[in-house]
Amino acid sequence: MDIEAVSQAKAKLAKAKKALAAFKAATSIEEAEEAWSDYLLAVSTLYSKLQQGAKTNGQSQGWFGRKKKERKDDPLLRYLHYARNSDEHGIERVVATTPHNTWKGRALKFNERIDVKLQAADRETGQWGPEIDAVLAGPTLRPVRAHDNRYSDYCDPPTTHLGSQIIYSDFVDGIAAAAFGYLEQMISEAEELASRAIAK
Repeated sequence: MDIEAVSQAKAKLAKAKKALAAFKAATSIEEAEEAWSDYLLAVSTLYSKLQQGAKTNGQSQGWFGRKKKERKDDPLLRYLHYARNSDEHGIERVVATTPHNTWKGRALKFNERIDVKLQAADRETGQWGPEIDAVLAGPTLRPVRAHDNRYSDYCDPPTTHLGSQIIYSDFVDGIAAAAFGYLEQMISEAEELASRAIAK
């Protein structure tokens, strides 16, 4: 693995984190959509840098081949890939706006979130169930089916990543945040491959 590719991939991960922060700070649909596009581009380019860097030897190529398979098989990673292709090559929007909500008579602002407790009653017994944590959200962006018209293919928004449920998968920033641990680990593995190559 080429160490320069790892360095550039780290820079792209930093850009993805900056884009997510910009999304969370957005006060309009336009700002949020721009941040989401920036996030998708940064993640896509991170993969491209590591793919180029993996061409240095067979071990790195094999490693990156496994990462590409994981991206194909995992619902979250696959969706990010498709959403980027749709955003870049298509004309369909890769997000939609969630409905407006009110809290105590006040309309929630764009991207505003309020933690709430919900409790449901059993329809037959009338007994109240346990309280659960939830979020009441003002208008924000939610992921929608991503199309890749070059191959007449599509990918639906993910609800899981590596077998675990994604918290707040109905929100774009929820799925964006869910990918960071994986991307950081991938860069760490690439860095280890680069260190071994330098040591030889």
